[in-house]
Amino acid sequence: MTPRFFLLLFTVIAISFSIYSYKSYWETGGYETNSDSYYGYSFPRDNGFKKVEDCQRAITEFPDEGPPSKRWMEGCIKYFELNKH
Repeated sequence: MTPRFFLLLFTVIAISFSIYSYKSYWETGGYETNSDSYYGYSFPRDNGFKKVEDCQRAITEFPDEGPPSKRWMEGCIKYFELNKH
């Protein structure tokens, strides 16, 4: 096994890890899964919201769920910051 092989192997592993980390961050917004912030982040994606103002719709369109928390709203807003189209 040559040093060139180890360098190539290390490079492949590093690139794979970087891609996995980026994909995971994009999907979760950097929030821990099943946290209030994560649910706020994933809500716009799951409900087809197109702009940050739609986060306020969660208060009026889903009244039986209770008002969203501050962390939930921060997650919702962060979704649009990371996913500008």
